[in-house]
Amino acid sequence: MTRWTVQDQAGDDFMRAAGAHPERVLLALDFDGTLAPIVPDPDDSRLDPRAAEALARLRGRLGALAIITGRGTQTVSKLARLEERGVNGLIVAGGYGAQRWVVGEAVDDAGARPAGIGEALEAIREAIEACGVDGVAVEDKGIALGVHTRRSDDPDRAYGSLLPRLEGIASAHGLTIEPGRSVIELRASTVTKGDAIRALIEETGATVVAMCGDDLGDLPAFDALVDLRAAGLTTCRVVSASLEQSGLGAYADILAEGTDGIADWLEALADATS
Repeated sequence: MTRWTVQDQAGDDFMRAAGAHPERVLLALDFDGTLAPIVPDPDDSRLDPRAAEALARLRGRLGALAIITGRGTQTVSKLARLEERGVNGLIVAGGYGAQRWVVGEAVDDAGARPAGIGEALEAIREAIEACGVDGVAVEDKGIALGVHTRRSDDPDRAYGSLLPRLEGIASAHGLTIEPGRSVIELRASTVTKGDAIRALIEETGATVVAMCGDDLGDLPAFDALVDLRAAGLTTCRVVSASLEQSGLGAYADILAEGTDGIADWLEALADATS
């Protein structure tokens, strides 16, 4: 049973172009919710084994592989264990592209901590206390702060109460706010995944490009691909569907049923480019 479907001509065009000219392909993917199932504790996130095997098959066939994520590069290295996966050369654009690591090289994302992040942390903790819902957690990413409501006693109430409070904190400290699936992120960088994928295309010279994602932070990359399609590139938006972000399916050129569907699609892409 296949758990992904082509939604439109752009999806068909990408699959044909990738099969005919895999060396021209840039395949970029989000991490959480796309390559790794969403879990209650973000520190427990792990790369889907079938997706990992498919990426290893695709390495060396495609022109370039990349992960574009809000996570820091050191965190991705620890959670995904990419050095053990046979994907040397895969590019990790961490912090929405503010950090960069090439698998097989040393990992170093220990840049200076932005002042706004440190200043906002105490205010965020006070906002969590004031929201009155137990179990909300803060993930300190160094260059960003993630406020997770998934494991709280009332995730919906916590999220709704915290979002306007965190918007005010972000504004006061010069941070960018990024709502997501049971997480609200505050980051110092204004770089988006759209910026990251454009930079990767320029770096690699790819003319056939896919981006896989599952959340609102992936929309700038999807929008960039639409613009680049109009400029003559073959581009494809692959959505990892979820109940939490059901509206994202409207953007899909290829629609996958969550991380299992993404793994199925990666296996199919590996078969098509073999």
